[in-house]
Amino acid sequence: MAQVLPLIAFLFLSLGQMNSKQAIGAMVQRQASAWENANSSAIVRDFAEDAIFIAAGTKFEGKEATKQAAEDYFAQFTDTKVTIKRIIIDEFQGAVEWDWSDRNKKTGQISQAEDAIIFELKDSKIVYWREYIEKKN
Repeated sequence: MAQVLPLIAFLFLSLGQMNSKQAIGAMVQRQASAWENANSSAIVRDFAEDAIFIAAGTKFEGKEATKQAAEDYFAQFTDTKVTIKRIIIDEFQGAVEWDWSDRNKKTGQISQAEDAIIFELKDSKIVYWREYIEKKN
């Protein structure tokens, strides 16, 4: 019996970590889908009230500022496509690599970029999301 308890504890811990990794992976998928569907409400649903969102060298503080940043983006761009290449998860932080493309509404120009993201979670919400974007054209 003494040997079984550590095994049971290990299995529960592993299951908890797997569920956490699955939940974080699902969150990344939701973010990609929300950007593709121009849904700023869905984007900020995963963010904490005091979250920090940094993209293209600009820092947005708070959920409302993040939502406004997304809406400003959607006013200028359409046909956003996100292809997740890799997700790395370490407890309550992680990294994502995804390919991004969009079309400028005014010019019709299509842009492509590789994007690396570092994020941190607290209480299952994004508290920090920083994007490092390498434009392809």
